[in-house]
Amino acid sequence: MLAALEVSTRICSVALLDMMSGEVTAELHLPGEMESSQTLLPTLEELLKQKRLTPQDLAAVAVAVGPGSFTGIRVGLSTAQGLCLPGGIPAYGVSTLDGLAENLRAGGWEGEALALIDAQRGECFVGHYQIGTDDFQILDVPRILPPSGFDQYLQGRAWVVGPGALKHEKAIREALGASVMFAMTAFHPPSAASIARLAFKSWQAGKRPEAGQLQPLYLRPPAVDEKTEPAS
Repeated sequence: MLAALEVSTRICSVALLDMMSGEVTAELHLPGEMESSQTLLPTLEELLKQKRLTPQDLAAVAVAVGPGSFTGIRVGLSTAQGLCLPGGIPAYGVSTLDGLAENLRAGGWEGEALALIDAQRGECFVGHYQIGTDDFQILDVPRILPPSGFDQYLQGRAWVVGPGALKHEKAIREALGASVMFAMTAFHPPSAASIARLAFKSWQAGKRPEAGQLQPLYLRPPAVDEKTEPAS
């Protein structure tokens, strides 16, 4: 069984994927009124309990590595490492933006797409994709842009998806008009199930990353470091 953790934004969830069938068997959302550092492990334990499993039954763990909340990313990475290190099981780090692209693919939506996560300051973390039936292609490296800068990405009409799309909907429509199409509401939240499916593809490809290889994808340094480190 593979466990997936998505706590890189305020929309947090955990999921289990059966590595024999490749199917996501269960997903639970974390309580929204408490910090993920308090609720992540209890929610995962509850999910495992529902399936009559324990952490020792896990063969791999996947975690969303950002971009998103600095605190949430750290909580997810440290939890994944804690689950993987004792047994030496693989630890898959998956981009939160890739997870949003997978939301669209799994939902049967195809075409050019922008995955958007709120980056504050009127900006978004932006991923640019071509969504296909069985997979998606990354068209550009992720960046931080205001809605007025999204047009530098677009090749044609594109789907927009993610919590950043919802927060900045008015500005996006004003900047891009008919060039963008908003995905259905159900596809906007980051999903542990999508993180699990992408990790499983890496497993099928023979990749077995160690927990020590997990790295956050920040794009922008934590606020405490911003005076000394350039944004990237």
